[in-house]
Amino acid sequence: MEKILGDIRSVPGVTGAMVLAKESLNSYHLLPASFTARSIKEVGRKLLKLSERLPPHSRLNLKFENGVGLVYNLEKSVVLIFGRSNLEFSLLRLVLKSALQSIERKLEKEVPLPEKISESTFVIDKANLNLLIEAINLVAQGYVKDKGIFWVTKNLRKTKEDVIKEFPQISSFYVDNDGRVSVLDVPKEMFNQKMPLALVKWIDFFVKRVPHPTPGDRVVDIRELTARISKPLDGIGFYDLYKQVAKKLV
Repeated sequence: MEKILGDIRSVPGVTGAMVLAKESLNSYHLLPASFTARSIKEVGRKLLKLSERLPPHSRLNLKFENGVGLVYNLEKSVVLIFGRSNLEFSLLRLVLKSALQSIERKLEKEVPLPEKISESTFVIDKANLNLLIEAINLVAQGYVKDKGIFWVTKNLRKTKEDVIKEFPQISSFYVDNDGRVSVLDVPKEMFNQKMPLALVKWIDFFVKRVPHPTPGDRVVDIRELTARISKPLDGIGFYDLYKQVAKKLV
């Protein structure tokens, strides 16, 4: 992907390029040094929102004070190119004929999102259970600054009651006055394939209480809030399961 972005960046007048994979939400970029990690995340968030509103296989031209932006809404990705006003569009179109196809082919190698799953795709054990509890707490604590501990605690408890209707085993979990989740005891029956789904639904019920324009926004938020443990969560299939829950496929 770096070479493809380099080819695009080599076109006179192009100042940067970014690719966002729609399913995995992985981003690839070759941007000026003035872009911070935080600003890149924000661009990715807005790019995802924009792609959901654009027709498939379409292009959108943007105008900025100091240049232009070109958005290409592809099947597996959305591509953003920044350029100066004197960008050589004819040469860029020529480069993009192969570059956009190459980007899509690269993303075909990423693990596709299953159409529908009825239960979690990973085995629950004590280590994974603790990891999922940590994920809940990271998400909840991520809203403390804006919403306050009282709001977080109250809504964790409310959404717990909602989840219990479908998953009675959630009653073994406890929400303390600091908005942190723990488990009172771990009976053997908790280690089954429904537990990951129950905990992920609990997270989604909680996050849905914060206004989000689209389900895609919630997915991006969850990745950001759990960034510290994203690798082990990826390893057990947490984000794939969360995307299914957010899209109401399970």
